[in-house]
Amino acid sequence: MNNLVCRLTPVVALCLPLSVLAQAARPDPAHPKTAAPALRYQSAFSDYRPWQDAKPGDWRALNDTLRAQAGGGAGHAGHAMPVPAPQPPRPASAPGGHAHHHGGKQ
Repeated sequence: MNNLVCRLTPVVALCLPLSVLAQAARPDPAHPKTAAPALRYQSAFSDYRPWQDAKPGDWRALNDTLRAQAGGGAGHAGHAMPVPAPQPPRPASAPGGHAHHHGGKQ
């Protein structure tokens, strides 16, 4: 351990003055003669573009294009929605009360 300390002491002694040079001197902000950084103004509306109405196009051609991109289906995101099978008409003698659906007596 003593041998290690003896070897590192000159290295630390030589590197210590370098740490002083690494710190830049800063001016005192409280001093009245200290120059302030220049102010820069940029408007929030500098890249603003006024509203312009979109020109109407051929809506049928646009719909056809979107349908072709979506896979031709009639559903969301190109998934074709299944068409439910038609239900047979309910006979007039069938019970229609609410209790029938829950297993209640007529």
